[in-house]
Amino acid sequence: MLTPPARGAIATVAVRGPQAVASADRYFYGLGKLPLADAEVGRILVGHWRENDQQPGEELVVAKLAEDLVEIHCHGGLQASRQILNHLQSAGCEVESWQQWNSATHDDAIVAEAHLALPEAATTQAALHLWDQCQGALSRELTAIIALLDEPNFEVATQRIDQLLRLAPLGQSLTRPWSIVLAGPPNVGKSSLLNKIVGYDRAIVLDMPGTTRDVLHATTALDGWPVQFSDTAGIRVSDDQLEQAGIAKAKAALTSADLVIVLHDAAQLRPDQLDQSLRELPSALHVVNKIDLAGDLKLPHSREMLATSAVTGEGISELITAIVEHLVPEVPQPGAPLPFTARQINALRDAAQCIERRQADAAKSVLIPLFQVTT
Repeated sequence: MLTPPARGAIATVAVRGPQAVASADRYFYGLGKLPLADAEVGRILVGHWRENDQQPGEELVVAKLAEDLVEIHCHGGLQASRQILNHLQSAGCEVESWQQWNSATHDDAIVAEAHLALPEAATTQAALHLWDQCQGALSRELTAIIALLDEPNFEVATQRIDQLLRLAPLGQSLTRPWSIVLAGPPNVGKSSLLNKIVGYDRAIVLDMPGTTRDVLHATTALDGWPVQFSDTAGIRVSDDQLEQAGIAKAKAALTSADLVIVLHDAAQLRPDQLDQSLRELPSALHVVNKIDLAGDLKLPHSREMLATSAVTGEGISELITAIVEHLVPEVPQPGAPLPFTARQINALRDAAQCIERRQADAAKSVLIPLFQVTT
């Protein structure tokens, strides 16, 4: 099956191998009485799929793409496609997943990985960057780096590997949204701010500290990049066991986040606490929320300090811009190579270490297997 296993207008079943045409001909009855075996390559035939010529069968379209490749396009319901697969299996075909089909179709493992990752892209922008890898962008860059090692030109090879590794977090986030955690004390407006950013009420909002007891998630896109926000329980000292469990989950979420946004209450802002928070979490974005209640508030001049109001929307666009700049400090150009799997990134790191030791052959022995398809 080359189409998702769900209800739809059309489903596509592909058959390949030396018996592909004969297997399809066993059940396909063309309206023009022409069997697939006698049709020219590229011919599209309309007919019925049935066990014998006495049954009405399923109406469908069959394309003979090669002497060993046939595509069958039937109605998108699960029953129609499943029946075709069962019939072909009875004819001696081996049913395989679309992932197995994809891996066997490409002789470049990186391109095959890109095709496997493409359906997991959460946004159009992410899909376009993965499509560039489907077209060989990363493969061509690695080929060029291997050529540099043949010279050897260690300096330029190092520069190009370093560039790929800088883009690695972005590459991995094409199929796995960046994790953004909202943290801070209770009743600071984390849930309200989350609802304002994503545009709908994902989190319950009450004017009572400790309302959020679990980690709530909301996935959206910022400037075309997929992100997942996590609204955590307010961190404070509490005797409530349920709230303590929520606080423990909040602290755990902080350790795995790609970006932490620490919220402060503008109406109850204490400069000493603000300074301490900036020192303890220097890599976080610090947001003074409820700015609409603060009057004439002066904040420390810092790129990491923003002011917002979840009620009026003040500062929300600036916050989104700051989030994107933190996550994507370098926006790749169309067609740019991007490593997008842990396998690729680990190999690049190993190759960089080999190049640092001036071991060209060792570096190539790490990079070359990236292209090789394993069966």
